Amino acid sequence: MKNQKKAIVLGLTASMLMPVCFNGGTAEAAAADMDVAAMQAEINDLTARLTDLENSLATAKEKQEAAKSEKKAKKEAPTIKWSGSTKSGYMYDETKTGKIKAQAKILATTVVDKTYDVGLGLKFKSTSSEPNGKKYSSEKNKIKLEQAYVGRSFGPVYVKAGVQTVSLGEGLWLSKSSVNQFTANYKMTPRDTLYVGYGRDSQDYLANDTNKNEPPTRTRLLKFAQYQHDFSKDAYAGLYFGTQQPERYLGVYGSTPIKGKFGISAEYVRNTNKEKPWFDSSHNAYGYDYVGANKNTQGYVISLNYGKAKKKGTWDIIGQYLNIDQNLFMDNDYSGWNDYITADGFKGFGLIMDYATSDHTKLSLLRYWAHTNPDSANVDTDGNSLEKSPHYSTYLKFTTKF
Repeated sequence: MKNQKKAIVLGLTASMLMPVCFNGGTAEAAAADMDVAAMQAEINDLTARLTDLENSLATAKEKQEAAKSEKKAKKEAPTIKWSGSTKSGYMYDETKTGKIKAQAKILATTVVDKTYDVGLGLKFKSTSSEPNGKKYSSEKNKIKLEQAYVGRSFGPVYVKAGVQTVSLGEGLWLSKSSVNQFTANYKMTPRDTLYVGYGRDSQDYLANDTNKNEPPTRTRLLKFAQYQHDFSKDAYAGLYFGTQQPERYLGVYGSTPIKGKFGISAEYVRNTNKEKPWFDSSHNAYGYDYVGANKNTQGYVISLNYGKAKKKGTWDIIGQYLNIDQNLFMDNDYSGWNDYITADGFKGFGLIMDYATSDHTKLSLLRYWAHTNPDSANVDTDGNSLEKSPHYSTYLKFTTKF
């Protein structure tokens, strides 16, 4: 722009000086001087305009570059996605005690540098119990770190590290969030998947220092491997094995449609650790209250379902049968049935009915008729075995997802 401006000025100056060179000292020269002065004024005005244009173009270019940089920065900046759920309901069980339960989850996820998946989630839980006989009413409020992970894909393998949700099979042994693990999911083929995990966990709402000699809760080694084959979108089968210190588990599971809206799913799990440890708070802070049978324990669940409550106005009904040995699970907090299954065992039927009140809300009624499933060979420190006792519960709840 500067060179062009100089060329224009020099050209105009030369054209004005030419008449002077050929008409010096005459009247025409005087007139030419006046013309030169006028043209010089025009040149000065043109020069000023060219300078203004140059400055305007430079300013516009700077704004354009700034806009591009801002757009690029916004495009590259991580976008945070928020999701969550709420659950509130009323449960009544065999102790003739009512419980008002409420729970909220919130999760923030993003992708860093177009490579790493990052998630951070919290769970808030509150349970208020009604008075029962000599027992006073009570309330428990808890907060748990539910998700805190980073994940990345390496071709067909997706690796995730940190606090995350882990689920095997139909969830009889393991279906839980807030699990501190290293996991890898390998998509072997479009229909075959290998899922492995390794870590330590305690499922405690409190933050505990496990370096102390006697912490409130000891973490336990948790590792597993699962293989699953998908026959179709809704039909699959798989097997897994794993360790939840000191227990060792082997399981098989599957699910398939039967006809129309009917479907069936099942899972069987076996604990091959025969040496059940006593619960000893001064030593390992985990174990069983009744031991002595010294044998493998097992359990299974069979579910028959009709329909799916997903979109507004849809509904489903699920019938279940569970048969869980005493001492199959040391810590029931990892099971998908953790509201019902304990170390005392569980044997009975369940009925679940769901109705989608909208695309993201659901009203559910859960009813179980069962009893504990003790083994007379298992005794406590006084030599007494656990007596069979009824277990029934009714749970009405309303859930939302956003």
